[in-house]
Amino acid sequence: MNSKTWLTVFVVVAVLLIGASGFFAFSSANKYSVSKENWDDKVGTINSLERKDLYPNQDNVEKLKSEVEGYNKAVEELYDSLDQFQKDLNKELKNIEFQDIVKNKVNSFRKFAADSNFEIQQNESFELGFDAYSNSLPTPKIVPILDYELNAIDHLLRKMITAGSESMYLFSRDLIPGEVGGPEKQDDSVVHKYPVRIGIEASHKAFQSFMNSVSNDREYFYVVRVLQVQNEVEEGPLKSDGEQQRIPTFVNRETQSPAGIEQMTDWGYPNADVDDIIKAAEAAGYMASGRDARVLMGQERLRIFIVIDIVRFLDPSEVTMEVPIKEESGSRRKRR
Repeated sequence: MNSKTWLTVFVVVAVLLIGASGFFAFSSANKYSVSKENWDDKVGTINSLERKDLYPNQDNVEKLKSEVEGYNKAVEELYDSLDQFQKDLNKELKNIEFQDIVKNKVNSFRKFAADSNFEIQQNESFELGFDAYSNSLPTPKIVPILDYELNAIDHLLRKMITAGSESMYLFSRDLIPGEVGGPEKQDDSVVHKYPVRIGIEASHKAFQSFMNSVSNDREYFYVVRVLQVQNEVEEGPLKSDGEQQRIPTFVNRETQSPAGIEQMTDWGYPNADVDDIIKAAEAAGYMASGRDARVLMGQERLRIFIVIDIVRFLDPSEVTMEVPIKEESGSRRKRR
């Protein structure tokens, strides 16, 4: 290779290297300029924040106070609207006094039931669900709640009798927190529920009246949570085959309730003649219905199991709200 050729190659390589270096330097300068501008903006923002008053300032404090006051007012208004459905707690009541109240309530209710011809099938042991306190005293702390529940139960059962129910075959109440055998503590909700379980026998009309009165009660707030209804008459009117003479529908002369399959069997159905069945039915106090189409719904006797929650809304003074305060993970470092 002669000197001219070598010089030409050297110049070309040098030009390429210088051009690449210049391009790289130019690109880096642009990136540096952008980064420096961003840095300066952030430093300016931080300096501006450091010169301002520490938050919360007075305007923010007043705004927060206003929001808290509005919230408290809304809570008070809500409680006032709910307060019409419940009585105040008797916080001055002593446990010895409560024991006497239970006895008087039980005796008064039993007399009311007897005067209304209402049968309490567990009459000897029935004490409105407060059997434990006939010979013992409750914890003083829970006496106001027990007194509230006692009055609500007495009020509920009297409405049931007034509606026309015939008998009660089951009654129990769930123990509340603080009672022996009850839950350890009440839930954190501002709505407390005291369930009672009732088994009654009633006509369709009486049951409907009782449900309406419970739903529209103005002294206590009741919630029907479970409802099971068993019809005394599980089968419709009997009909014969087309080849046989038609068997009429039989209804009780007094109650108008239809005869069931067991009664029809006692009268000779399906082997006896129709005339003999009619005579046996009439002797038992039933009569043949003169109409083929008869509305039977609403005339049956029902056996009902129901779970009702006695609901109490806590007074704002009973609710304590604790707001956890988080400690700062580290102190603020002053910029230099």
